Order: sequence, then C-alpha cells, then structure tokens
Amino acid sequence: MTRPQITRLEFLRTLLCPPLYIMVFLMVVEALLGAATTWLVIRAGRHVANEHFLLTDLMWILAAQSASYVAGAVSWIYAERAGFRCYGRYMLRFARNNRHENRLLHDRAQREEGEPFLTGTTFNNVFNVIYEIEAQLKLFLGIALNAAVLGVEIDVSLAAAYVAVFAILTMLQWFLRGRIADAYLANQRQNNRLVAQGYTAWDNVFAGNGYNLRLWLMGFKTRLRDCLKAQIVAIIAREGLSALDAIIGMVIVFAVLTWIVIANAGDTALLVALATTLPRQIEMIADVHEFASGWNDVVAVWTRVGDVVDHMRAHPDPAFDARIRFDRLLLRSGSDAKLCHSVDEALRLVYAEPTGRITVRGGNGAGKSTLLAVLKTEIKNRAYYWPTADRLAFRFAMAAKLDEDEIDEDDDEPRPTKPVRPGFSSGERQLKSLQEIVEHTDASIYLLDEWDANLDLTNRATAEELVEQLSRRARVVEISHREGR
Repeated sequence: MTRPQITRLEFLRTLLCPPLYIMVFLMVVEALLGAATTWLVIRAGRHVANEHFLLTDLMWILAAQSASYVAGAVSWIYAERAGFRCYGRYMLRFARNNRHENRLLHDRAQREEGEPFLTGTTFNNVFNVIYEIEAQLKLFLGIALNAAVLGVEIDVSLAAAYVAVFAILTMLQWFLRGRIADAYLANQRQNNRLVAQGYTAWDNVFAGNGYNLRLWLMGFKTRLRDCLKAQIVAIIAREGLSALDAIIGMVIVFAVLTWIVIANAGDTALLVALATTLPRQIEMIADVHEFASGWNDVVAVWTRVGDVVDHMRAHPDPAFDARIRFDRLLLRSGSDAKLCHSVDEALRLVYAEPTGRITVRGGNGAGKSTLLAVLKTEIKNRAYYWPTADRLAFRFAMAAKLDEDEIDEDDDEPRPTKPVRPGFSSGERQLKSLQEIVEHTDASIYLLDEWDANLDLTNRATAEELVEQLSRRARVVEISHREGR
C-alpha cells in the first residue's frame, strides 16, 4: 500500500524556529535603517537647496547605513542556523518514517531515485529555501519602505509606481508559474539521473572491464545530454522572464520620474531632493528587477521542495515478498530441517525457541536475503538485522574516519603531509563489525546475512565463535557460506 507523503507546507514548518524569527527581525531592522538613510538623504538635499547643509547630515547618513549593513550581516548567521536545524529535522523524520521499511534496503530503483535526496539534494534545497526567503524578504522590505519614504517626502506617485510594478510582475509570474515549474522540475529530475549514474562510476572504471565501461559511458553520455537540454530550457525560461520583468519595471518608474520633473519644474528643493535620491532610485529599479527574477527562483525552489517531500517516504515494491521461493528454501535448526511455505511459518519457527541458530539454505535467486529483510520488517525492533555488503555505522569505523570522504581543494599553497589513516580489508571490517554487534547490541533475534562471506579460515573461526556467543543469548537466523549449514 502506498504511504502518503508529507506536504510542502509540512516541510516548510520545519523552518519555523527561533533562529528564523531572529533572522526576520534583523532583516526588518536592516530595511528600516535603509529607509531612514533615504529619508536622511532627502533631508540633506533640502538643506543644500536652502543653504543649510551641515556635516552632521553626512554623519547621520553614514551611521544609519552602516548600522543597516551590520544588521543584514548578522541576519545571515541566524539564516544558517535555521537551515541546519531544518535539515536535521528532515533527516530525523526520514529515519522515523522509514526505519521499519526494511524491504526497501535492496530495492535498487528506489535507492537510485531517493538516495540523492539524502546525500546532498535535500541539504542544498533547504538552504536554497532559506536563501530565497532572505533575499526576497530583503528586497521586498527595502522596496516597500523606501517607496513609502519617497512617496511621503517627494511625490506619492513614486510609491504608486512601485506598487504598480509589483502588481504587474506578480500577475506575470502567476500566469507563467506552471511553465516555469515544469522546466525546473524536468531539470531537477535530469540532474538526479546524472548524479545517480555517477554513483556507479567507481566500480565500472576500476573493475577494468572494457565491456562494462563502454556500457557505462554510453549511459553517462545519454544522461549528460538529457541533463544539458533540461538545463538550457530552465535557464531560458528564467532569464527570458527576468528580462521582460526588468523592462516593464524600468518603463513604469522612469515614466513617473519624468512626469514628476515636468510637473515640478519650478520647485528647486523638490528637484534637488529628487536628484539626491536618484542613485537610490536606480538601485530600487535594479531591486525590482532582482525581486521579479528572484520569484522565478522561488518557483524553482518550491518545485524542488515538492521533489524533497515526495521522497520522504519511499514506496516498497508490492511484489517484494513474492521474490521468496519457499519451495527452494530450507530452514535448518540443529539437525532438523524444515521447508516453510510462508513468512508466517518462518516466523513461527523463529519464535519457537528463545536461543539457538537457524540457517537459511537455498540456491541463488531463491530469496534468502529477501526473507531476512521481510523478517526484520515483521519483527521490527526486537531483531537486529545485519545485511550483506552493508554501509552501517559502526564505532570502529567512525573512530578511524573510514566513512569520511577526502575533499582536496585546488590551491597553490604548500600543505603539510597528511598522516595515512588506518584502513581495513573487507574481511577485517566485517570481523570488527561482528565483534561490535556482539559487544554493543542486545536484541532477542539476530538476522545475519552472509556474515562469513569475506573471511579467511582464521577469521572465519573467530567470527563463528562470535555468532555462537549470540546464539547462546538470542535467536540467530543466518545465511552462511559454511559447508553443511
């Protein structure tokens, strides 16, 4: 059964936190101080017209604008805090919602589609949301408050011009939102397909097989071309609409400025005040253009948020359990062997004794690993599941930083030689993982999938003793390479 996804509004509610509120407060302070600077510039212009200009006018302008810059800079600190908190909440919710969906562990299609959202896409989208909120709110507050000052101090038609520009550009965005969203969604999907292809590059390159590498490169080139086409369409949609927005805004504002100059040709004080605010007016026209252009990005981010929430809950294959070929599986406990016909029968056998070992036997493709995943789904927290070829977090690996990727920055500065970190072979890592499971977990049932696959004879004997320790205190269901098991 398909599980319902969270909504975009539910996702955005994870942003609501004290750092976000402080960020918004500081941005309001920044905009108020910027508007105060505009008012001080107008007053200084009138003082010049009346030959009463004072040095204190410049000092007040400097103080107000400097304080505005400081408030804006500090607001970014709280923007980052809000973004990291949102991402943390998303990952915690993903873990809560999916920890019992063990059927998805070996679902390659779902993994390829959903893993990019855990490895970087969601993190980037969270901060895209934060940055768009910060940028758009800053522009809106700056335009609104400065337009209000210009309307009160110079001519109300200036404020009306900015209101008209805002209304026209908003309607334009509304009518074209569907096409813009489709372009960005297609771009996002093609990017994810390209990233997913990159996850298999290492295997296909370093395996050294020309056949596999040629096939991989064919798939990579196809996805690269598709991604480029989608990227170009998205950029054309964004930049074309942005250019149209800028032209509309400039025509309206400059027409009103021209009308004010003609209508007040004899008012020297007003014209001087208008001249002193001309740099601010040009800046505001640029802000209106950026504001309209930013809404394209808001639409894009909103669309990508839709992809994020759509991958909060992955959908298991409804035919997953059918992969188990019960007619080809044998569950052996001691000297007894039983052929089960359903998951329920397998569960009854597992629950029959509190301790001891059950070995799942069967040929390739019989569904041995699938059975263990289904058992984990049914038993839930009472079982500890150790899948084959795992990337589970273990203390020894974290201490040795084996799961951290090296990131080399390109620069010409000499760097001290980094010490070589300790590494482990696949067998050593498997043995250390098993030792940690024995020492630090306390489940009533252990599901061990090919726990001895990478072990030599010496390490296999050590691992056998560890599994035997588990079986003396809990029920162990295992898939093993040992002969006769």
